[in-house]
Amino acid sequence: MRRLALALLAATALAVSVGAPAQAVTYLDEAVQGLADSQIWQSQEVPDRIDFEKVLGADPLGRVAVAVLPGTAKLEASPSDFAVDIREKTDWTTVLVAAGVDLSADSLELRQAAAQEPANKAEDVAGDLEDKLVAAVAGLAEALDQAEDQGEVVDGEDWTASADDVGAGAGRTVVRVVLWTLFFVVVVPLTLIGLLIFFLVRRFGGRGAGKAPLKPSKATPGDVADQLEQLRALRVRYLNVRTPTPAMAPAKAMAQMITRIVTDTSELFRRLERRGAGDQKAVARVEYHDQVAKVVEVLGEDYYLDILTRPDLWDDPAGRARAVEAAVAAFSEQIVNNIKQVNAAQDLRFQVSLDALARAKRDQAAGLYDAPDSPHERPKP
Repeated sequence: MRRLALALLAATALAVSVGAPAQAVTYLDEAVQGLADSQIWQSQEVPDRIDFEKVLGADPLGRVAVAVLPGTAKLEASPSDFAVDIREKTDWTTVLVAAGVDLSADSLELRQAAAQEPANKAEDVAGDLEDKLVAAVAGLAEALDQAEDQGEVVDGEDWTASADDVGAGAGRTVVRVVLWTLFFVVVVPLTLIGLLIFFLVRRFGGRGAGKAPLKPSKATPGDVADQLEQLRALRVRYLNVRTPTPAMAPAKAMAQMITRIVTDTSELFRRLERRGAGDQKAVARVEYHDQVAKVVEVLGEDYYLDILTRPDLWDDPAGRARAVEAAVAAFSEQIVNNIKQVNAAQDLRFQVSLDALARAKRDQAAGLYDAPDSPHERPKP
């Protein structure tokens, strides 16, 4: 557990350290730097190398700048936003961006629709990314030639709209950077801390829950109280069963049964003492010392607990387990009935016998196991 806690804390520090460079250098920054002294730039995260000469050969006059980004760049901004931002931050007036297989273009010399049309058509070109880039660059070069020949310029109204688009794109980029910063600096550390607290509570909270909530009352005879203390110690063992097997559910159920037996037995002797039923208390002392001792015996780590956690090592593990569970439940029910008899000023009646069950436990090592009798069948004198 100590190693797990250290690992989670180390992961938190790593997440924070990773968050800082992720916001310091963006794909946009890399593209702007790469196009500062080159017409084409390709991110190192793009697996397929692009033939720069082939792509730039489609633009003889060298007017179209090309930025090739990985598909993951779309988590930072859309291809159209990248095109606008790169064009704004560099000396290039026409920019083509590829983010994965998505293409987008922006140009000061063309209307927005005229600049984007060659990029859209190139996405449908058969072949790999390199072929699509060649088609897009050729289309943009042709559109620039046509605009120059026809003397078309972007009018004031369209220029205003383009400037607004630039501002909107920059604003979206800022929002994304802020959100990623919050994710790495706040969300990731808080998540890891929450997981650490969860595991610590599960680990150490389980240990705390293993303590029985009630000790035998002072009215409980000493020899019976000693047996109940052994039961309380067994309760901790059942609560701390951690094997990823079907044993966990019956183990927790048996821990609850032990709690009821300890609580109700203590209450029985407390009521016997309060009502001054000395003779009945003496009878109960003999009976409960014997019966609780048998419960301790069959629930010990060499019988029922071992059957639950290692059923593969036992013959008829399901039958043995059912016999133990039925007998212990019947004994718990008898304790409640005895309390009712004390309240009604009646003699105590003991109808549950654990002799057969204890005998099956003792005989298992000698291979003499046989299905025990019903716990309600006491041998007749």
